[in-house]
Amino acid sequence: MQSQKKDYIWNSLGSLLQSAISPVLLIVITRLNGIEDSGLFSFALSLSVVFWAVSLWGGRTYQVSDIKREFSSGGYVAVRFVASLIVAISAVAFCFLNGYNTTKTGLIMILVTFKILESIADSLYGVLQIHHKLYIAGISLTMKAMLGFAAFMAVDIVTKNVIYGTLAILLINMLIIFLYDILWVRRVETISISKKLCKEYITQAVVIMKHTSVVFVVMFLTMFSLNIPRYFLDKSHPDQIGYFGIMAMPITLLGLFISFIIQPNVVNLSELLAKGKLKEFARIVGKINQITFGMGVLSVVLSYLIGVWMLNVIFGININNFRLDLTIMVIGAAANAFVSIYVNLLIIMRRFKGQFYTLLLTDVLAVVMSICLIEQLAMLGSVLVFMLISFLQLALLLVIYKRSLKDAIIIDKRKGEL
Repeated sequence: MQSQKKDYIWNSLGSLLQSAISPVLLIVITRLNGIEDSGLFSFALSLSVVFWAVSLWGGRTYQVSDIKREFSSGGYVAVRFVASLIVAISAVAFCFLNGYNTTKTGLIMILVTFKILESIADSLYGVLQIHHKLYIAGISLTMKAMLGFAAFMAVDIVTKNVIYGTLAILLINMLIIFLYDILWVRRVETISISKKLCKEYITQAVVIMKHTSVVFVVMFLTMFSLNIPRYFLDKSHPDQIGYFGIMAMPITLLGLFISFIIQPNVVNLSELLAKGKLKEFARIVGKINQITFGMGVLSVVLSYLIGVWMLNVIFGININNFRLDLTIMVIGAAANAFVSIYVNLLIIMRRFKGQFYTLLLTDVLAVVMSICLIEQLAMLGSVLVFMLISFLQLALLLVIYKRSLKDAIIIDKRKGEL
């Protein structure tokens, strides 16, 4: 019980600071470097998150919920290295094909490398979580956020250069991974790097990647949803991309909140499901939904009443013309928070097919809607696309979850009769 409390406290603090660093950096860059650099940074960061979804292949939820230990921890870590190589090559190709200039390409590649390191560290956190030491991951995230932000501030104040500041964050993360994360993982589990075992880990990684290919696509499509309208806005109205990044802050905050309540419960929910304790499983999910709904309603009300004023004060710019756009964005963010919950729940339940088709079709629809709306409506079109797609995804995933839970109950009853 004491260990679980420690996990909650440190995981919450670490996740809070790690997630908060992006919007805080956006504030700093907007005030110190201007809205143009802010727009460049927010676009590059959002793009790196899409590539991050690839490097997270399978995800920590799948790794931690593997309570039968079908695969070794070394195999899960190896997956991230293989996926990261794919990401590095893909990111270079993407920048080249889009014809981005040196500055934009450089910033994108630095942030992609940063996200690659995050994904590798996340697999190490998975090892710690399995051994009930999630608090160590929380401490690591706390150090990375605080030291990384301090390094960025120091470098950016001196150089007024976002690229140099971002490089400083990258260096801090590398040091903490080698001097803290890896050392702690070695204390709880031996992951040998001998030639023989490395071959075994790579072999396992290929099998895991095949097993979790649908999970990867699901996570990729989930993170891709917001970036579809952002990408088309950058193409059609690049002068508004900085404001879009600022108004997307509530999505970051709500996503952070979801990580607070989902991650510490992954092992518990997986064990309840494995033991057939479906009523307890559904009760915990119900509580998560109630809390998320309350937070969503509060976020929408606050954004409507004081959201524009708060962002004006925080960023030192005027977004009064985007009051309606902000409200629509936050409503979409609230729906998107539930999407994240049900994606994670269905991964725990090992139900992939339904959510794969749901996210694939809705993302294709988002592309079509973006082409039709964003060029004409600019910012309003982009937030409308995000909100409508989020609600559609939520409705479909809720149906899939209810059906999956019903099927699990029927199977459990049959087992009881036998």
